[in-house]
Amino acid sequence: MRCAQCGTENLPGARLCVQCGAPLPAEMEGASVAAVPPAPGRVAWQPADVGPAMPAVPVSVPRRFLVLRILSVIYKVFGGIVAAFTILGALGSCLVGVAGGAMTQELERQLGTPLPQAGGLIGGVAVGLFVLLYGGFIALTLYGAGEGIALFIAIEENTRSIAASGRR
Repeated sequence: MRCAQCGTENLPGARLCVQCGAPLPAEMEGASVAAVPPAPGRVAWQPADVGPAMPAVPVSVPRRFLVLRILSVIYKVFGGIVAAFTILGALGSCLVGVAGGAMTQELERQLGTPLPQAGGLIGGVAVGLFVLLYGGFIALTLYGAGEGIALFIAIEENTRSIAASGRR
């Protein structure tokens, strides 16, 4: 089927021109398409030009690197544990700050002497926010390390799978 816009010969049944991308007219049912030689100076497209066909059945490759897989899971689990303790620590810091501020005010009232303000709502929230940011960074780093190891294993397996499929 020849493209009306650029004159390139396309495969039968193609919807778009391989050269310019223009839409091709739909074939009529039952009509046979005669092979048309390519335009002068052009080479006819052949399916073999694309490369070797991939196998229909995926190639199985043995799972390797058991120690790295275990290490990846350990990093991810530790990242989750650190995240949970970080949230608990941040909430605890807020509560201790507020309770500490209230206790300091009560102690000042009983002694009649001003004491340095160490806590209160603002101090508790500030410490809780610091704990949340620092612990969150460590949790994400641990989890990211586990994901990085898993990514490198997946890349290696895909590389071996592609190499094995090329040998068939």
